[in-house]
Amino acid sequence: MAIRAETGQGVSPEKIDKEVNGSLIHEDLVQLIGSDYKELIFQPLKWLKVVDHISQLNFKKQTERHIKQNGHKSDGHYILEQKINNHRVFAYILKPEPEENGEPIGRTSEHMHSFEGREVVEHYFLLRGSMDLVMDNENEDSARVIQLESGRLSHLMVPPETYHQAEIVKDFALVLVVMPDTADIPDEQLHVPRTQKAA
Repeated sequence: MAIRAETGQGVSPEKIDKEVNGSLIHEDLVQLIGSDYKELIFQPLKWLKVVDHISQLNFKKQTERHIKQNGHKSDGHYILEQKINNHRVFAYILKPEPEENGEPIGRTSEHMHSFEGREVVEHYFLLRGSMDLVMDNENEDSARVIQLESGRLSHLMVPPETYHQAEIVKDFALVLVVMPDTADIPDEQLHVPRTQKAA
């Protein structure tokens, strides 16, 4: 039987205090998500035949966070960022982070993917926790908000040229993102931040 810290239940994300320069280390991730977080990330990748063995994944010793172009940033603590064959694979945790107004929130930057006329899609897998995925494109009057929850609706594909942003609903979200056929896209051209919100 797993103890509560191993399942990630009942652990307050605000009480994670072992951050090094804003990063999380293995012990923090075990306390927040559970000791099985690497296996949670590996299993869908094995099922999708992206990797055969967990040793093929290059987990970070401490998480990294992204500061995007034009001041857009992601609150995601990236556990894994890797090109495997022709895929890009990301795994991150969103947890409440203090904002300027003092309200804690955890969200990624608002962005889309577009590169030289190619149709770039992104597969989101919610592995533990819950989050909202907000999606729209320039021609839509309003955004669609889809709630992902582990054990219920836990997978969603973001269509090409669709702006999207992930935000935690409560506590935290452990997210795996797979972008097929994108390994050759230059890193600096992978994300297109929104410059102006659609009306």
